[in-house]
Amino acid sequence: MSEYKFVLACDSTCDLPREWYESTGAICIPHGIVMDGREYWDDFGASVSAQTVYANIRGGGMPSTLQGSLEALTEAFEESFKKGLDVLYVGFSSQLSGTFATSRMVAGEIEGKYPGRRAICFDTRGATMGHGIQVLLAQSLREQGLSAAETAEELEKRCLKACHFFTVDDLNHLYRGGRLSKTTAVVGSLIGIKPVMYVSDEGKLVPIGKKRGRRQSMEELARLTAEHIKDPLEQTIYITHGDCLGEAEELKAMVCEKLPGARVEVSMLSPIIGIHSGPGTLAIFFWGEKRL
Repeated sequence: MSEYKFVLACDSTCDLPREWYESTGAICIPHGIVMDGREYWDDFGASVSAQTVYANIRGGGMPSTLQGSLEALTEAFEESFKKGLDVLYVGFSSQLSGTFATSRMVAGEIEGKYPGRRAICFDTRGATMGHGIQVLLAQSLREQGLSAAETAEELEKRCLKACHFFTVDDLNHLYRGGRLSKTTAVVGSLIGIKPVMYVSDEGKLVPIGKKRGRRQSMEELARLTAEHIKDPLEQTIYITHGDCLGEAEELKAMVCEKLPGARVEVSMLSPIIGIHSGPGTLAIFFWGEKRL
């Protein structure tokens, strides 16, 4: 959009809807999955729905993920430069995906072809809507007339206040992703242990506790939210779920009971992230004083 001073780009894994991209003119860098031998690039569920991916996993399938492509990043950056605009790429945590490293490589190459233009790559150290709330902040600053560099500076000030808390339903998915040992996953599953995790300042997924049973893990997410949120009536709290809408709504009710009047939005967790955490993942995101 011509009134902006720069082009905003971000990964599809930030879990913002198609309508948001259409209304802002921001560029979505699609990530992908491989399921049953076929590649699917994120197109907001047009090619394959999130429910289909989660059903595949529940049925014993083991889809894998593809990071954002070099070609998509190159096209986004170069098209921005051709318009005479800098670009700010607000990326998925560099500790959880190789896409951010690719973006920096592409930025260096493209800048050499267009003297005077900048491609700024910002590592949110975040995932799903913990990444998404930083993208929303970037768009707000863009609307206020800030430059790409000024927006990146403001994001750096706020980045480590983007709080992410998660729980999963099946420990075996974390084991396959290298987050837990096989023994811990097997024993924990047998006795109904549900881990509670957060995304650290470095952008890594880190366990912070264990709860016996699903209900207790959900109550812990609500407690952590009430404890760590800043100005709860002046922001939106986001819940994403791995195809478990009913439990996400239960979690929303728990949060609203602790924070009367709070705005809470519920949406589907990108299966590109859910492949690693599994169906039944519940995650909650908001702005606090610090991540933990």
